[in-house]
Amino acid sequence: MANGKLVPKPSEYQELLFGFTDFLKYFIALYLFVFLPMMAVHQEIMVPGGVLNRWIRTNVYEQGNMLDYMAEYHETNPFHDNDISICDYRTLTEKEFFNEYVRKGRLCLFKDYAKIQTAYSKWRNESYMREVAGDEIIYAEKQLDNRFAYFTDGAKRVYMSFGDFLDAFKEENRTFHYYYSFSEPPGKLNEDIVLPPIMKNLFQIDKVTYWHGYGTLTRPHTDAMENMMCIYEGYKNFIVADPADRKWIYSGTEGYPDNYSPVEFVWPDYQKYPLFRNAKVRNIHIKAGDCLYVPAYYWHQVQSSPEVSIGVATFFKTYHQIVDLMQMGFQQQVV
Repeated sequence: MANGKLVPKPSEYQELLFGFTDFLKYFIALYLFVFLPMMAVHQEIMVPGGVLNRWIRTNVYEQGNMLDYMAEYHETNPFHDNDISICDYRTLTEKEFFNEYVRKGRLCLFKDYAKIQTAYSKWRNESYMREVAGDEIIYAEKQLDNRFAYFTDGAKRVYMSFGDFLDAFKEENRTFHYYYSFSEPPGKLNEDIVLPPIMKNLFQIDKVTYWHGYGTLTRPHTDAMENMMCIYEGYKNFIVADPADRKWIYSGTEGYPDNYSPVEFVWPDYQKYPLFRNAKVRNIHIKAGDCLYVPAYYWHQVQSSPEVSIGVATFFKTYHQIVDLMQMGFQQQVV
């Protein structure tokens, strides 16, 4: 006791000091050699297509993301088939469409469905398009070949008038390819389209995209939305694969996101991608005037006619509401 106060003996005080120092030492060691490495591993695991990400999903969980979930759904759905159905928009009811195609994730080709829209007759007249939207400034893709700009070296976007965009198709010995995508039809051309009647009462619309180009080829991918693609000029070939075939498609490899594949569906390299032989790939030809319903999460690569091709894709919120919530969870790293 000193000055009426209890104080520890010097040896006890020294032991307390050593205890606190040891705590700091162990805390710093845990932070540097355990916590930080775990964070680094976590970040690597969360990168789609990363080495650890792929290894863990393949060898530990087997199925580890939403595309696998949808693949399992299609494998176990007893009503799903591999046929491309031809649908008659004049007789098919909304209830029949929903029960037979949407719920079962089945493709459906609507013959002559685009012909009921004003765009089908007017957009085939270039003079009309110039008069209505020629002065509109658009954001076009410009690149050296006809590949879709995503993941393509040398591709860029340029501002230009829609009239200049139409002129670019006529240039002889042109060194660049142009196409218009991801935006709505320019100017008042947007007034010439209507939402597909059989879809608009069933789904909430997400976005409308206008596709205008020649000979373009996309990278095989999936969309997390229901899609109705209508063709107004030229044609498009949809080379498709069922979500259940994801395990043969090498998705998420070679630096691509999980919803993209490095395999060319149109001319696959079976030596490089031998498992792709197991995928049931089908080609759907969509001529001008037709529309194709593509269920959410269906794999597809789109090849446009070598001459001008014009189409509009209307995307709707997916019917699989729980899938949307889970997909958002994966994106936010909470699932």
